[in-house]
Amino acid sequence: MKTLTRFLLILLVLFVSTLGMAQGAREVPLSNEEVVNLCKLDLGDEVVIAKINQAKSVDFKLEISDLTKLKAEGVTKPVIAAMLTRATAPKAAPGGPAGFIPGSSANTPEDGVFMRRAGKEVRMQSVQGDRSTTWAYVVMLTFLDFPGLHADLRTTERRPTIIIQSSKNPRGRIFLVKCESNKKDNNRSVKIGKAGFGGGSKSWSSPDSDWTAEFDTKEVSSTYWELTPKRDLEPGEYGILYKGGFLGMLSGEQGELFDFGVD
Repeated sequence: MKTLTRFLLILLVLFVSTLGMAQGAREVPLSNEEVVNLCKLDLGDEVVIAKINQAKSVDFKLEISDLTKLKAEGVTKPVIAAMLTRATAPKAAPGGPAGFIPGSSANTPEDGVFMRRAGKEVRMQSVQGDRSTTWAYVVMLTFLDFPGLHADLRTTERRPTIIIQSSKNPRGRIFLVKCESNKKDNNRSVKIGKAGFGGGSKSWSSPDSDWTAEFDTKEVSSTYWELTPKRDLEPGEYGILYKGGFLGMLSGEQGELFDFGVD
């Protein structure tokens, strides 16, 4: 009887120890404070955003007062935008990629862009860009500038399949654009328009046609669209640019790019 009791006690101790180790091994959600600490290490926005995207879970506080504090602590706009994107992403639903809720009117390109890579659908994160202008003789060139020289998401496929989960038809609303890397400014640019003396100006909501790539659109269902480039993409930096942007639709000064690179 004593032997049985001792055996049961040993099993109980082992069970409690294993449970404690499992709980201790759980990853603590990424918090505002940890993001601030990462930014203070001066690792660069790309590294901090990659950490935000890779975290298994996050516990961001993003009320107006929290955003003000983050800004005061030196967290940049691209990093804050990545925090907002990650914190507001819907959870996975059966029968669809992570972040997609079938039949939800909230499924717009801003929170439902994926790339099919190695048979799996990988969620594409967006980067926020700002408008810039420069003069070339008597012509003013306009660009959208996005932080970092290279996208985190890479592929070797020359015609990658991009998936748009949306309740709205993406035709005419998005563009597949090529980005030009600028080592001097450590950013990527997309040309969006120009204006000259005596002439009109072009709205930034549509990129320059020379900086876009044509693609075929396949409607799989009313909320599921597949986009495939019509021609092989050369190695470089690319992205899905939503017409009119999302964060800057009202001001016309910003835009969002769901970026990727072809190696």
